[in-house]
Amino acid sequence: MRLLLVAVAVLALGGCAGPGADGQSSGTAPLRGFGVEVDQAVAPLVTTVHLTTCGSWGCYEQDVPLFVSGPTSALPCPSRSAEPDAACGIARVPGPGPGYGYAPVPALTVDDVTVTVTTPSGAPFPVNAKVVVHPSTVCPDAPGRPGHATVPDARPSCPGGAPQARLRIAADGTVSQSS
Repeated sequence: MRLLLVAVAVLALGGCAGPGADGQSSGTAPLRGFGVEVDQAVAPLVTTVHLTTCGSWGCYEQDVPLFVSGPTSALPCPSRSAEPDAACGIARVPGPGPGYGYAPVPALTVDDVTVTVTTPSGAPFPVNAKVVVHPSTVCPDAPGRPGHATVPDARPSCPGGAPQARLRIAADGTVSQSS
C-alpha cells in the first residue's frame, strides 16, 4: 500500500514527463514546485494550507488544497481478453489515508528557499511552521527511471529538468522536507 502511494506521489511530482507511447520523449517537462504530504493521523483535519515561498527571486504565495488518499482497489480490465484475475488500474475508495497536494511555484530554482506553511484561522488542526527547503532537479526521460529521476546534488541540470521538493506535515504539526 505504501509503495503504491509513493508511486502515485512520484508520478504526480514528475508531471507528465515520461516517454510517449512510442518510447520517445513526450516533450513535456516535470512540474516546478512542491509536493505536500500530510500524516494520516491528521490528514482529514488539514484540508488546505497556505504556502509562502521566498527565494532570491522574491516571494510566491498560494493556497494549496489537500486531499486524503484513502485505500485503493484494483480495477478490472475492460477487455474480455485479459486474464480473469488481471487488474488494469487502481481506484481510490473512501477511507483513512495520508493527505497530499501539489503547489506549483513557477519561479522555483535549485537554490534554498524558505517556506512558511499555515492553515486558515479556525482550522481544526493549526499549522504554523517555517522551513528551509533544498529543491532538487527532477529530470524527464532519465535512464532507468523515465520521467522521474532526481539529480542527487540538486545543482546539476538536465535538459527539461525542473526543481522540486516535498514537504511533510507531521501529526504534531511540524513541517519538514521529506525525501
